[in-house]
Amino acid sequence: MSSTATLVQIIGSVALMLWGIRLIRTGIMRAFGGSLRHVLGAITNGRIMSFGVGAGVTVFIQSSTATAMIIASLASKGLVGAPAALAVMLGADVGTSVAAQILSFDLSTASYGLIFVGFVIHSQSVDHVKRQIGRSILGLGMVLLALSLIRMSSAPLRDSALLVDLLTTLESEMLLTLFIVAVLTWLIHSSLAVVLLTASLYAAGVIQTEMGLLMILGANIGGTIPAIIATMNAEVEGQRVAMGNAVFKLTACLLVLPILHFKGDILIGYLGETHALINFHTVFNIFVAVLFLPWVGVFARLFERLIPATEQEGAERVVRYLDRDLLETPTLALASASRELNRIPEQIEEALLALKTAVLTDDLATVTIAMKNHANVAATLDALKFYLSDVTRGEISDNESDRAMNMVLLSANLGHVSELVLNAVTLCEARIRDQVRFSNEGRDELLPLIDIILQGLRHTLVSSLQGDSQVRKNINKQRKELDNLVEASWQAHFRRLSEGNPSAISTSGLHSELLRDFTRIFYHIHAASKVGI
Repeated sequence: MSSTATLVQIIGSVALMLWGIRLIRTGIMRAFGGSLRHVLGAITNGRIMSFGVGAGVTVFIQSSTATAMIIASLASKGLVGAPAALAVMLGADVGTSVAAQILSFDLSTASYGLIFVGFVIHSQSVDHVKRQIGRSILGLGMVLLALSLIRMSSAPLRDSALLVDLLTTLESEMLLTLFIVAVLTWLIHSSLAVVLLTASLYAAGVIQTEMGLLMILGANIGGTIPAIIATMNAEVEGQRVAMGNAVFKLTACLLVLPILHFKGDILIGYLGETHALINFHTVFNIFVAVLFLPWVGVFARLFERLIPATEQEGAERVVRYLDRDLLETPTLALASASRELNRIPEQIEEALLALKTAVLTDDLATVTIAMKNHANVAATLDALKFYLSDVTRGEISDNESDRAMNMVLLSANLGHVSELVLNAVTLCEARIRDQVRFSNEGRDELLPLIDIILQGLRHTLVSSLQGDSQVRKNINKQRKELDNLVEASWQAHFRRLSEGNPSAISTSGLHSELLRDFTRIFYHIHAASKVGI
């Protein structure tokens, strides 16, 4: 076989391994992601417990990067303290070492059986959880098959003079080797894949001892980069956790490098020839944990000083809960979307209160408040729409798909409510600037209508989330009450016009348009209350 054909076969095998690891991770996350996230989120204190949970979860999903992104996301939202999050990250690194140990055994024969069983379960099962379990089994079989193919394909490379010269050069450039492998690990987003590939090349005699050990260190450094990049735009707490894990790994690598340079061959003798690199990967991560786990509280305070909060105190992000790291786990992604959706009525309520003030007074500041709230609501709903669209592009169950579509319908109705409230506030702004006032009677007729709208808005999400029939009956009752008050206000307004009331005449168009908008607002509130999510 030519060198080119060998290289193509190795690249294809690596791609197969990466896809298999992805299938394992996504299958487990889609089937049990809610439970795993709940377990991670329940960690509030205790270094040893946090470490153990991090290790256990990572062995399960076989991706320290996925665990790192989940725990960084939880830390960003203040659901996990920084010391516990750092302990989880250290546990995740040990967990991926255990996963590498499991996958390093030559189970090429079993891989075919796993692929067959996984394919049958995934393709024939109707139950969503069983389908995802089948997906993970199929991925495990692909990983084992890919590793056996890499071992077979890489054997001829031992005789390549060009490759030997290249590797010899890199062995003398330790920092360059670390950098190249770290970048490669970052690009493929899987330190486990790089570790397994390195171990396979070493077993085939393609790379020598020192080179293999350097590549393992580079994979450990590169495995911290995806979490850093993923949290760059997140809350500062998540950035501290991701950066802290990187500092731990980098510091340990700098401590180990001199030992590799002078005592690498002796170290291999203690680690065993067959699985030397896998054992080194495990020992290294245990070393990192032993070195830093007792001091996670100290380092959490240190990173708090080194990476201070940049946002002004009390400042609020437009979107809080739409975590894109959860898109591969539809159940969790929809839960995040639901939490974000819960915030919309609160913001609209602030605009309604500003509208009430604009009816009562001549304060233009209320107009600014309402406009700002509408801008926030519009931005949130746009982000929510795109987020839900991304959720539905993946493999989701029928129930999850229906829930996502209902969220889109609910958010559309709330968007119409926000626009109509802004329109009503803008009408009041024109009244204030023109220095005209409602008649006392007209003002007293408008205020109860706003109160009814406020009550209906507060009940909308309760009706949608819980499907409470009594709440829906109350909203129907409120709608009839509002229609009756609107009709009574029309008749009273025409009576004031016929009597020549100056205030009624000057605000006639405004009064009519507000009554129309109030009716339309409650129409959308009523429609939103009937959407079950």
